[in-house]
Amino acid sequence: MPRFYRHLRRVRDERSVLSRWGHSVNTDELASQDIVAPEILSLLGEITHVPMQPPGYHAGIQHTYGYLLSRIETPYGFKRDRWLRSTIENGFGLPKQSLQALPRRGTLLGNLTVFLSLLSLRDQPAVDMTGCTATFNSSELSRAKGTRLLETFRLPTSASTSTKAVGDVYQLQTDMFPFRTPLDHTNDSGLLVYAIRRGTGSAKLITTFPISDKTKDELLDPERLGPQQSIRLRFNAYLDGFPAGGVLGERVVSELS
Repeated sequence: MPRFYRHLRRVRDERSVLSRWGHSVNTDELASQDIVAPEILSLLGEITHVPMQPPGYHAGIQHTYGYLLSRIETPYGFKRDRWLRSTIENGFGLPKQSLQALPRRGTLLGNLTVFLSLLSLRDQPAVDMTGCTATFNSSELSRAKGTRLLETFRLPTSASTSTKAVGDVYQLQTDMFPFRTPLDHTNDSGLLVYAIRRGTGSAKLITTFPISDKTKDELLDPERLGPQQSIRLRFNAYLDGFPAGGVLGERVVSELS
């Protein structure tokens, strides 16, 4: 734990990394319980100097260090498993342990943010890598082929708050990338990256995890594409003012290359 604490203290200085993330809730829909004990999230916030209070927690802190300290089991396994196994590293040929709990170089959150920014947020300014990242092949990742599911909607006027302009356009961005190297002993065939964008602003990362071909096919169901589709937040994302019953919007698919 002392090493973990020192690791977290380094995260507080990675401000450009922290700013790349949006917010998430602390409730797992399938398990119907808190993902991480609230007092643990509060402690993580104190150490990293990042506010960690409900209803919307810093998604980067929660989905990395919070998940490492989560004890709940879901139908897909434990939340912490993605940072204790080398599935993502092996699938993309990344440096060993670069995306595990205590990487040899940098921090888990710093390495993950740079990796996802190269892979999925390639149209945005590069994140500052100084002192916080492993070595990734930026040109290769930024050209990786993938599929993007884009859900576009406006928040209802009645849902607008002091921090949201009436009628703002939002986009939920679900990117899916096949692994470069097929993996044995798993059904996972690729990686999902989920982000939220407001207007013409930068997309904010929410989460990432390995997925199977079956999950990808379900997300890309042709019958759920087009205008006037029911849009809901996924994967524990939080957006201030988003109606509990969802909104109507457009869902389209495009290819990334």
